[in-house]
Amino acid sequence: MIREERFVLHNMWLFDGEANRLQEGKSVVIEGDKISAVEDGGDASRFPGYKMVDMKGLTLLPGLIDNHVHMTVPFMIKVTPKAFLDITNQIKKNFQVCIDSGVTTVRDAGAFPRKMNYFKTKVEKGELPGPRVLATNSAITTPKGCPDWVPYFNPLVKVLVGGQYAERPRTPTEVKKVVKEMVDKGADWVKVYCQSKSWILCRGKLPIFDRETFQALMDSSRKYGKKVCCHLVWLEDLEYVISMGVHTTEHSVLDYEIPDKVIEEFVKKDMALHPTLTILDIGNSKLWEQLDQLVHERGESFLEPESLRQVKEFFDTYLRKDYPPSKEECMKNFYMDIPLHKRSFPIAVKNALKLHKAGGRVGVGTDSGGSLMSFFGILYPEELKRMIGAGFSNYEALKAATSGNAKILDMDDRIGSIKKGKLADLIAVEGNPLEDIEVIKDVKMVFKGGRLLKGAV
Repeated sequence: MIREERFVLHNMWLFDGEANRLQEGKSVVIEGDKISAVEDGGDASRFPGYKMVDMKGLTLLPGLIDNHVHMTVPFMIKVTPKAFLDITNQIKKNFQVCIDSGVTTVRDAGAFPRKMNYFKTKVEKGELPGPRVLATNSAITTPKGCPDWVPYFNPLVKVLVGGQYAERPRTPTEVKKVVKEMVDKGADWVKVYCQSKSWILCRGKLPIFDRETFQALMDSSRKYGKKVCCHLVWLEDLEYVISMGVHTTEHSVLDYEIPDKVIEEFVKKDMALHPTLTILDIGNSKLWEQLDQLVHERGESFLEPESLRQVKEFFDTYLRKDYPPSKEECMKNFYMDIPLHKRSFPIAVKNALKLHKAGGRVGVGTDSGGSLMSFFGILYPEELKRMIGAGFSNYEALKAATSGNAKILDMDDRIGSIKKGKLADLIAVEGNPLEDIEVIKDVKMVFKGGRLLKGAV
């Protein structure tokens, strides 16, 4: 592992995160944790005292950024004794898999605060391989609101899992208190849910914050200098949160094509969308089969034993048992509404592209960790593929994944492109991702802040 060493990467193709082409004959000079220069040529005599690293024709890109993950969710929905034993190791795997797949920065959009702070600190100290994390800590929602599949944990479970995944304040005063609590625990962003109708089978309308309470959340977030990301999937909720002034919306709208007037307001307010198209594509039987095969062939490489057991049980429910279940069974347990997603996915795709074509900002977020099929590492190339399938060019998707995501996070002065003065977050792949996005699936080398975390030099 390289620490504070001066070295030069050469003999490669370069995608710098901004230009719409690969550049040939460039050398990237790294000193400590930053890029000190991007120069032409790779003659060792020009760099005395530097270690020369022959990249052997690989393509160098900025480290990938995932703007919507759930790092501390352990791929378990049943609170079993074994789950408590496996949760820490599963979270470690979540962090490691991000690095292995080339993701060097994430924004976590809902976590267990104590677990998040523990692992975030470990990564920052260099004691654990993982991406740098911008956290929201617990998401904020209404009592009995979305996420309606997430329980409010009793005190014992809350201690064991490291806090609540979702805090559920009732009043403006309570919501201000929760925002302060999340900020005091290290939140970089604030996450709020605004979904007025469930996407769980046999469930109906859900409560959302009234205008006074929502405004209290926005005012309190602004007081502490934090931006707000908002989960939603319905058009009426999008119109509402635009009026409230949130900064990013999470998931593409499923029910109707977004009217031009609404998109104009979205763009005018400089908001950003993370469409999370892959996880909205759960009506796609080929995706289910692909992920199911992956779990059975090499699930142990990214899932702990109890996580793997529960994930296999989850897939059995949707692929090999009677689905959809009876209404009585629906009311006892939560079941994803697969038919809803199957008929709505084309609308979600159309809305993401329409917003992009209108000049709106569209970033890349996978929702990894957000469900028992949202696997870290696997979803990132799948998300890029779906963006390209929607009508984004390879270049537009890769720019969104790097410099575009960095700008959404207000971190474009530090990450997202390969330029002098930026942090040395770099990945290397074999082939040209501007022609074939599939090459992103096999990351050969990963640097984060100048440290080599995957591969060899």
